Amino acid sequence: MVPSHYATRIGDIEVMVISDGAIPVPANVLGTNVDSAVRDAALRGRFLPDVIDWGLNVVVVRSGGRTILIDAGMGSEMPESTRTGRLALRLKGAGIHPGTVTDVIATHIHMDHIGGLLDERLRSQMRPDLRVHVSHTDVEFFESPDFSHNTFNGIQDIIRTSARNFLDAYKSELRPFDKECQVAPGVVVTLTGGHTPGHSMVRVASGGNG
Repeated sequence: MVPSHYATRIGDIEVMVISDGAIPVPANVLGTNVDSAVRDAALRGRFLPDVIDWGLNVVVVRSGGRTILIDAGMGSEMPESTRTGRLALRLKGAGIHPGTVTDVIATHIHMDHIGGLLDERLRSQMRPDLRVHVSHTDVEFFESPDFSHNTFNGIQDIIRTSARNFLDAYKSELRPFDKECQVAPGVVVTLTGGHTPGHSMVRVASGGNG
Protein backbone atom coordinates (compact mmCIF):
# COMPACT_ATOMS: atom_id res chain seq x y z
CA MET A 1 0.00 0.00 0.00
CA VAL A 2 1.21 3.50 -0.89
CA PRO A 3 -0.43 6.85 -0.03
CA SER A 4 -2.03 7.43 -3.44
CA HIS A 5 -3.36 4.00 -4.39
CA TYR A 6 -4.20 0.59 -2.99
CA ALA A 7 -4.63 -2.61 -5.02
CA THR A 8 -6.52 -5.79 -4.19
CA ARG A 9 -8.39 -8.62 -5.91
CA ILE A 10 -11.95 -9.88 -5.78
CA GLY A 11 -11.77 -13.37 -7.24
CA ASP A 12 -10.47 -12.92 -10.80
CA ILE A 13 -11.11 -9.18 -10.82
CA GLU A 14 -8.38 -6.61 -10.17
CA VAL A 15 -9.46 -3.60 -8.10
CA MET A 16 -7.44 -0.48 -7.38
CA VAL A 17 -8.52 2.48 -5.23
CA ILE A 18 -6.82 5.72 -6.27
CA SER A 19 -6.89 9.03 -4.39
CA ASP A 20 -7.87 12.17 -6.29
CA GLY A 21 -6.89 14.19 -3.21
CA ALA A 22 -8.98 15.71 -0.44
CA ILE A 23 -11.28 18.68 -0.15
CA PRO A 24 -11.84 20.61 3.09
CA VAL A 25 -15.51 20.46 4.10
CA PRO A 26 -16.87 22.54 7.03
CA ALA A 27 -18.53 20.31 9.61
CA ASN A 28 -21.76 22.33 9.45
CA VAL A 29 -22.18 21.24 5.83
CA LEU A 30 -22.13 17.58 6.84
CA GLY A 31 -23.91 17.72 10.21
CA THR A 32 -27.17 19.35 9.14
CA ASN A 33 -29.49 16.95 10.97
CA VAL A 34 -28.20 17.60 14.47
CA ASP A 35 -28.12 20.58 16.82
CA SER A 36 -24.93 22.56 16.20
CA ALA A 37 -23.90 22.46 19.88
CA VAL A 38 -24.20 18.66 19.93
CA ARG A 39 -22.26 18.36 16.68
CA ASP A 40 -19.46 20.67 17.83
CA ALA A 41 -19.17 18.89 21.16
CA ALA A 42 -18.92 15.51 19.40
CA LEU A 43 -16.11 16.82 17.19
CA ARG A 44 -14.19 18.27 20.14
CA GLY A 45 -14.61 15.01 22.06
CA ARG A 46 -12.93 13.15 19.23
CA PHE A 47 -10.23 15.80 18.71
CA LEU A 48 -11.61 16.54 15.24
CA PRO A 49 -11.41 19.97 13.61
CA ASP A 50 -14.33 22.13 12.44
CA VAL A 51 -13.19 21.53 8.85
CA ILE A 52 -12.98 17.89 7.81
CA ASP A 53 -10.70 16.56 5.08
CA TRP A 54 -13.08 14.79 2.70
CA GLY A 55 -11.11 12.22 0.76
CA LEU A 56 -12.00 11.81 -2.92
CA ASN A 57 -11.32 8.29 -4.17
CA VAL A 58 -11.92 6.66 -7.53
CA VAL A 59 -11.77 2.96 -8.34
CA VAL A 60 -10.22 1.18 -11.33
CA VAL A 61 -11.53 -2.31 -12.05
CA ARG A 62 -10.10 -4.78 -14.58
CA SER A 63 -12.39 -7.60 -15.68
CA GLY A 64 -12.97 -9.54 -18.90
CA GLY A 65 -10.47 -7.50 -20.88
CA ARG A 66 -12.08 -4.20 -19.88
CA THR A 67 -10.58 -1.48 -17.69
CA ILE A 68 -13.29 0.46 -15.86
CA LEU A 69 -12.94 3.77 -14.06
CA ILE A 70 -15.59 4.21 -11.37
CA ASP A 71 -16.04 7.96 -10.94
CA ALA A 72 -13.36 10.47 -11.90
CA GLY A 73 -12.79 12.86 -9.02
CA MET A 74 -12.91 16.65 -9.02
CA GLY A 75 -10.60 17.58 -11.87
CA SER A 76 -10.26 21.36 -11.96
CA GLU A 77 -13.93 22.12 -11.27
CA MET A 78 -13.07 23.88 -8.00
CA PRO A 79 -9.85 25.76 -8.85
CA GLU A 80 -9.56 27.23 -5.35
CA SER A 81 -8.89 23.73 -4.04
CA THR A 82 -5.23 22.87 -4.52
CA ARG A 83 -5.53 19.42 -3.00
CA THR A 84 -7.83 17.72 -5.52
CA GLY A 85 -7.69 16.96 -9.23
CA ARG A 86 -4.78 14.53 -8.90
CA LEU A 87 -6.32 11.66 -10.88
CA ALA A 88 -4.32 11.96 -14.13
CA LEU A 89 -1.04 12.09 -12.19
CA ARG A 90 -1.96 9.25 -9.87
CA LEU A 91 -3.25 6.99 -12.64
CA LYS A 92 0.19 7.35 -14.18
CA GLY A 93 1.81 6.64 -10.81
CA ALA A 94 -0.26 3.47 -10.55
CA GLY A 95 0.87 2.35 -14.02
CA ILE A 96 -2.48 2.96 -15.71
CA HIS A 97 -2.51 4.96 -18.94
CA PRO A 98 -5.86 6.76 -19.45
CA GLY A 99 -5.96 5.45 -23.00
CA THR A 100 -6.37 1.90 -21.67
CA VAL A 101 -9.61 2.79 -19.85
CA THR A 102 -12.46 1.28 -21.87
CA ASP A 103 -15.37 2.29 -19.64
CA VAL A 104 -16.31 4.89 -17.06
CA ILE A 105 -19.12 4.47 -14.54
CA ALA A 106 -20.42 7.74 -13.11
CA THR A 107 -22.29 6.87 -9.92
CA HIS A 108 -23.91 10.30 -10.15
CA ILE A 109 -23.41 13.61 -11.93
CA HIS A 110 -21.78 15.78 -9.26
CA MET A 111 -18.57 17.70 -9.96
CA ASP A 112 -16.48 15.64 -7.51
CA HIS A 113 -17.41 12.48 -9.42
CA ILE A 114 -17.32 13.64 -13.06
CA GLY A 115 -14.98 16.64 -12.88
CA GLY A 116 -11.91 14.61 -13.82
CA LEU A 117 -13.50 13.76 -17.16
CA LEU A 118 -13.63 17.50 -17.95
CA ASP A 119 -9.97 18.03 -17.05
CA GLU A 120 -7.84 18.18 -20.19
CA ARG A 121 -4.97 16.51 -18.35
CA LEU A 122 -7.11 13.36 -18.38
CA ARG A 123 -9.62 13.93 -21.17
CA SER A 124 -6.97 14.53 -23.83
CA GLN A 125 -5.61 11.03 -23.24
CA MET A 126 -8.89 9.11 -23.22
CA ARG A 127 -9.74 6.80 -26.11
CA PRO A 128 -12.30 7.84 -28.75
CA ASP A 129 -14.46 4.72 -28.23
CA LEU A 130 -14.79 5.28 -24.46
CA ARG A 131 -18.13 4.17 -23.00
CA VAL A 132 -19.56 6.27 -20.15
CA HIS A 133 -22.26 4.52 -18.13
CA VAL A 134 -24.65 6.65 -16.08
CA SER A 135 -28.28 6.22 -15.10
CA HIS A 136 -30.84 7.64 -17.51
CA THR A 137 -32.58 9.14 -14.45
CA ASP A 138 -29.54 11.26 -13.56
CA VAL A 139 -29.03 12.34 -17.18
CA GLU A 140 -32.65 13.46 -17.34
CA PHE A 141 -32.49 15.30 -14.00
CA PHE A 142 -29.26 17.17 -14.73
CA GLU A 143 -30.40 18.31 -18.15
CA SER A 144 -32.57 20.73 -16.15
CA PRO A 145 -31.80 20.30 -12.42
CA ASP A 146 -34.22 21.44 -9.74
CA PHE A 147 -32.42 22.18 -6.46
CA SER A 148 -35.43 23.63 -4.67
CA HIS A 149 -35.38 20.80 -2.11
CA ASN A 150 -31.57 20.66 -1.76
CA THR A 151 -29.65 23.85 -0.95
CA PHE A 152 -26.14 22.35 -1.34
CA ASN A 153 -24.97 25.37 0.66
CA GLY A 154 -24.37 27.71 -2.24
CA ILE A 155 -22.61 25.38 -4.70
CA GLN A 156 -25.64 24.84 -6.95
CA ASP A 157 -24.06 26.85 -9.76
CA ILE A 158 -20.91 24.71 -9.82
CA ILE A 159 -22.98 21.51 -9.79
CA ARG A 160 -25.22 22.80 -12.58
CA THR A 161 -22.35 24.02 -14.78
CA SER A 162 -20.24 20.88 -14.33
CA ALA A 163 -23.21 18.66 -15.14
CA ARG A 164 -24.03 20.65 -18.26
CA ASN A 165 -20.42 20.57 -19.46
CA PHE A 166 -20.20 16.83 -18.81
CA LEU A 167 -23.41 16.03 -20.70
CA ASP A 168 -22.32 18.19 -23.62
CA ALA A 169 -18.74 16.88 -23.76
CA TYR A 170 -19.66 13.19 -23.58
CA LYS A 171 -22.90 13.18 -25.54
CA SER A 172 -21.66 10.53 -28.00
CA GLU A 173 -19.92 8.41 -25.34
CA LEU A 174 -22.86 8.22 -22.91
CA ARG A 175 -24.48 4.82 -22.40
CA PRO A 176 -27.46 5.62 -20.14
CA PHE A 177 -29.07 2.63 -18.42
CA ASP A 178 -32.50 2.34 -16.84
CA LYS A 179 -32.24 0.03 -13.83
CA GLU A 180 -29.12 -2.09 -14.12
CA CYS A 181 -26.18 -2.63 -16.45
CA GLN A 182 -23.43 -5.24 -16.55
CA VAL A 183 -20.37 -3.33 -17.67
CA ALA A 184 -18.01 -6.33 -17.57
CA PRO A 185 -18.08 -9.85 -16.11
CA GLY A 186 -18.84 -9.45 -12.41
CA VAL A 187 -19.16 -5.65 -12.60
CA VAL A 188 -22.76 -4.48 -12.33
CA VAL A 189 -24.04 -0.93 -11.81
CA THR A 190 -27.55 -0.55 -10.35
CA LEU A 191 -29.82 2.47 -10.01
CA THR A 192 -30.61 3.10 -6.34
CA GLY A 193 -31.49 6.80 -6.12
CA GLY A 194 -30.74 8.78 -2.97
CA HIS A 195 -27.94 11.32 -3.11
CA THR A 196 -29.22 12.34 -6.55
CA PRO A 197 -32.39 11.07 -8.27
CA GLY A 198 -30.30 8.74 -10.42
CA HIS A 199 -27.58 7.84 -7.94
CA SER A 200 -26.19 4.35 -8.58
CA MET A 201 -24.05 1.76 -6.84
CA VAL A 202 -21.52 -0.67 -8.30
CA ARG A 203 -21.14 -4.27 -7.23
CA VAL A 204 -17.99 -6.23 -8.04
CA ALA A 205 -18.23 -10.00 -7.57
CA SER A 206 -16.09 -12.95 -8.65
CA GLY A 207 -15.31 -16.42 -7.39
CA GLY A 208 -17.95 -16.25 -4.69
CA ASN A 209 -16.53 -13.00 -3.33
CA GLY A 210 -17.94 -9.49 -3.61
